[in-house]
Amino acid sequence: MKPLAEENIEIDDITIYLNLFQLYKSFLLMISDQTNMGIGSVTLGSPPTIEGMKSLTSSYNLFGMNKKLLSTIIAERASNILKAPVLLLLFLKTKKVDEEIIKPLMNFLNKILEEALEKLV
Repeated sequence: MKPLAEENIEIDDITIYLNLFQLYKSFLLMISDQTNMGIGSVTLGSPPTIEGMKSLTSSYNLFGMNKKLLSTIIAERASNILKAPVLLLLFLKTKKVDEEIIKPLMNFLNKILEEALEKLV
């Protein structure tokens, strides 16, 4: 399985690593603050089911309660942009609160997802 994106970003004093893999009609997104990825919080994001209708992206926190809000936001955003189900493995050991890392992380994620989408078309 070849990564569609393999990037990292420095936020304050931590480095966040991101790997995105394309699966059959779906994606695997792995985000960690460790060079070795872990499982951490597992969330499944599903895109809107009705094309053209204003529908919300659904997310299901499968297991892992750490960083639940951040995990939900990332999974929903990724599945909405990629228009496919996204399984997110979010493994963050940092003690920083979500509010400190969410904005730079989401900006980074949006950039990576848009670039990945261009590669797919």
